[in-house]
Amino acid sequence: MSPAADDRAALASRLRELREEAGLSTTRLAAELGWSQSKVSKIENRRTRPSVADVRAWATATGASTDVAADLMNVAESIQVASIIWDRTLSGGRAAHQRAIGRLLAEATRVQVFQHAAVPGLLQTAEYARSVLALADVFGVGDTARAAAARIERQSALYERGRQFDFLISEAALRFRAVQHDALAAQYDKILSVSTLPGVRIGITPIGARPSVVHAHPFVIYTLPDDARFVTIETYTRELTLTDPEEINIYAEVYQSLLADSMTGDHARDFLNVLRAEVLNST
Repeated sequence: MSPAADDRAALASRLRELREEAGLSTTRLAAELGWSQSKVSKIENRRTRPSVADVRAWATATGASTDVAADLMNVAESIQVASIIWDRTLSGGRAAHQRAIGRLLAEATRVQVFQHAAVPGLLQTAEYARSVLALADVFGVGDTARAAAARIERQSALYERGRQFDFLISEAALRFRAVQHDALAAQYDKILSVSTLPGVRIGITPIGARPSVVHAHPFVIYTLPDDARFVTIETYTRELTLTDPEEINIYAEVYQSLLADSMTGDHARDFLNVLRAEVLNST
């Protein structure tokens, strides 16, 4: 078990102990806090990471001392950001990581993607995926072909009913020449085709427009069936998972600002056709 997992287990156990020592059932504690009983249960069973505010409220409701409350809030703060370092955790290769992302997608009811570096993985053609994964392999993990195949396989989620996928892609990402001109045209065709699916929305942030927010880094917001949310961010060396509600709210606000800056619907599709014509005419 990793140190972060140890901390989560210890925090959940201590919170349960505080509730039991206070003589409160999960239902009674939920009522005291104004939460659902399922939220209390999920926190105790490590299915939900409590925020610092959640832990503070729990400690107050159960009569914990100031010192105990402070210690638990420090632990809660330390586990709000989970970090996976690629070269230490990819023992199963990048294909295994792509399948892990697929499992996250299987749980989510809504996925909101912002990408300003390259076409998002869920929209990539096989050739584009192979090229991008090869370029991103800074640790020399290899298995590019298997990772690309796993990435393409998880795109089946786009076709499932009752799911919503929102993509905001910068013009710079769309112009990124990861593949030859004809393959890039095929990549635009793929996005155009997927954009017709009922559960998919595409937005494009143009280079020439004045932005309302800095394009700091790509990110993904996942929403689960119980409305819990988390954010993932990929860097060259690691993947970060943010679970603190305040941080997630900020990312949701940033997403809305990016959306306001973007072309959507027919305007986005017309722009993709312009890009397609440009690359075909340049061959």
